[in-house]
Amino acid sequence: MALIHFIVLMYIHIFVEFSNGIQILGLFPKQEQPFSHDLESYNAVQWSTQSMAMFRAAISLSDKYGIRVGGRPINYSIVETMTTVNGFSALHLICQHINSDEEEGIVGIVGPLTSNDVRFLGPLVAQIGLPLVSYGATNADLSDSRLYPTFYRTISSDSILCQAIVELFQQFSWATCIMICEKNDYGYGGLKLMSEHYNTIISIKEQITFDPWSNTFHVDLKSTLQSSRSRIVLVWANQTTSTTIIQHALNAGLIGGSFVWVTTDQ
Repeated sequence: MALIHFIVLMYIHIFVEFSNGIQILGLFPKQEQPFSHDLESYNAVQWSTQSMAMFRAAISLSDKYGIRVGGRPINYSIVETMTTVNGFSALHLICQHINSDEEEGIVGIVGPLTSNDVRFLGPLVAQIGLPLVSYGATNADLSDSRLYPTFYRTISSDSILCQAIVELFQQFSWATCIMICEKNDYGYGGLKLMSEHYNTIISIKEQITFDPWSNTFHVDLKSTLQSSRSRIVLVWANQTTSTTIIQHALNAGLIGGSFVWVTTDQ
């Protein structure tokens, strides 16, 4: 999960605080917008709001305690993003924001929320030497410092989640699974990790894709599960999508009995 729309490169409204100092740019989803299933977890909505509050608090505390960079105070700009407008116009606005003569020197960026946004923005900010620190992008591919040399994150990579899942399977002596992934970067990233790095430990007997936009599976869920040689179902999806998938399974009479369900989100 590749997504078509990049949150950071959507319609944005920029709020700036001016003063004679350096500036850190914060990228956060607009709070009033209807969030889509493409976010990497349902909790990402609240987490993004909390992260923005912590971001503002950190800047305020730096001022309170006289923290300076090169003798200059630290200030911030916040870019509020939306998912409903052409991304190229937003990219142009972000570039204008970074290069504006009226803005203070931007020394770093906090955000964006999702891995797909980082895939697009990471190479751009690396070219201009800015660190990009995400609070929500979990895709393991982003750990490649050759492709994303200035990318950092304050959240664990999905590779850590994979290791935990493998340990769980080993604890119960499970060697196979049916993997259901949502049709976005998060789901496909998990499928890639499991199939490429842990295929000798866990054999994926069936791969099922669920599209949260159309609320459909690419195959018949009930017949695929019932005909499978595995009875362990691994759902790699965010909380909202996982709930929807489990509801489909309930309706099909696939919960309980011989099937064990494992989800990657709450």
